[in-house]
Amino acid sequence: MKSMRTVCILVCACMFLPLAAFSQQSSTGNESPGITISKFIDDLTVTGDLRIRFERREQDKAEGDDVNRERWRTRFRLGAVWVNSAENWEIGAGLTTGGEVGTTTNDTWNEDEFFETGDIRLDYAYVRHNLGCVTLVGGQQKNPFKTSWLLWDSDLRPTGLSVMYPKAPFFITAGGFDVRQYDDDYGIIYAIQAGANLDVQDITVLVAASVYDFNGEFDRRNRPNPDYEYTIIDLYTSAKMALSDVKLTFYGQVFDNIGAEGREGEGVLDDDLDPEEEDLGWVLGVAGGFGKFSAAYAYAQVGADSCVGGLKDATFGNGVSSTDLKGHKINLKYDFTKHFSLGGNIWIFEALERSNQNEVTQYELEVNYNF
Repeated sequence: MKSMRTVCILVCACMFLPLAAFSQQSSTGNESPGITISKFIDDLTVTGDLRIRFERREQDKAEGDDVNRERWRTRFRLGAVWVNSAENWEIGAGLTTGGEVGTTTNDTWNEDEFFETGDIRLDYAYVRHNLGCVTLVGGQQKNPFKTSWLLWDSDLRPTGLSVMYPKAPFFITAGGFDVRQYDDDYGIIYAIQAGANLDVQDITVLVAASVYDFNGEFDRRNRPNPDYEYTIIDLYTSAKMALSDVKLTFYGQVFDNIGAEGREGEGVLDDDLDPEEEDLGWVLGVAGGFGKFSAAYAYAQVGADSCVGGLKDATFGNGVSSTDLKGHKINLKYDFTKHFSLGGNIWIFEALERSNQNEVTQYELEVNYNF
């Protein structure tokens, strides 16, 4: 492990300026190349993880033969954070597998070629300034908002500026994020979230209310109703408690796109659905841990016009549609050691309103390594 950490530190030292500095030294009139490692290397933290997953998806088609698919996938991530304590700021950057789509970091084995090599891309790159009671974060960053797995895919890294005001037990987070700039398909999110972390006897309760205003066209640019917008009101809450040796977390989230306007057939899916009646999404879930075992269950519904489908969880709905969904998510995991675990996931989902759609069951078996 020490040799692995040394290699990672050297790699990151060469990648992230100003942590590494290249210099040329002169000696008796002759120049010779050399490498000088910055003293700030002592303030660098390197982390990473590797996940190998076997996936089977069973798709029951409404019309035609059923389709089953099996594949292996890898996720590898490597990140580094450098903290400048003297000046109260930090720089973080990370690399990950995956393609251009921001909602997945999985690399499918040999998808197009024999033993093809995987892609490594920039996962995030941000700078954080701590200015007294206010924190500023700029660049591509991990999601600063409290949320469940459903509304925002956990792999998403918003690009923009966020401002945080943590005043225990309360907090406020606001930001503006550039979602996409491509021809007429563009958009910027302006968001604000306010909440509190409360201790009620032996229960820790989190409550957060958010407004996400999408200023742009996104995938609604061809909608016949020009008044259609994405303005999402979101409420998220969770409660953590311990019952003897069992740790439990209950959570729920409900979101409503109050900007969905139009008559039947003027929604996102171009179906005989009324967008003003399909603007609600919600999820209820519970997670528990006992010793080295952990398990979780959630049930969710996503209205056809309740959110931006390209930003929600990518697995839930894959093979059916990005919205107009209902279904279950089940997780199991066993930690053999602090850094190695074996887990499994089951996804079961189908269309919420449309009857002529597929039904999908997806099984995932995975091993995880953290360092």
